[in-house]
Amino acid sequence: MRSSDVARRLGNPYFTFRNVSASLQKYGTSFEKPKSERPRMINTRKFRGVIERIIDGLSLNKVAEELKIRRKTVQRIVKNKLKLKNYKLVQGQYLLDASKVRKLDQASKIVLPTSECTAYRT
Repeated sequence: MRSSDVARRLGNPYFTFRNVSASLQKYGTSFEKPKSERPRMINTRKFRGVIERIIDGLSLNKVAEELKIRRKTVQRIVKNKLKLKNYKLVQGQYLLDASKVRKLDQASKIVLPTSECTAYRT
């Protein structure tokens, strides 16, 4: 009996039975043979959970190095799946009270009072 006959009788797709019968003939079993290379799909629920737990306080480069995956993959997961922003906080200049007062004085000298401004008079 051919695999197409079996598929027709059971109402399942023909390609499923063709693949199973080919696997039986080649390997003696219908199970998938073990893969020797790295998994192609890294963006799984497990990896997203791990990344979400360790992302706090670590750079994306360190996360990628720790998980032994590409930095771009970590960036893509963080941006698209976890909906987080990838940015680094930069510390700004700390202004003293004296410098704040001086900046306000300089800004008030630049701004003209409305009575002196003739550009918008009618």
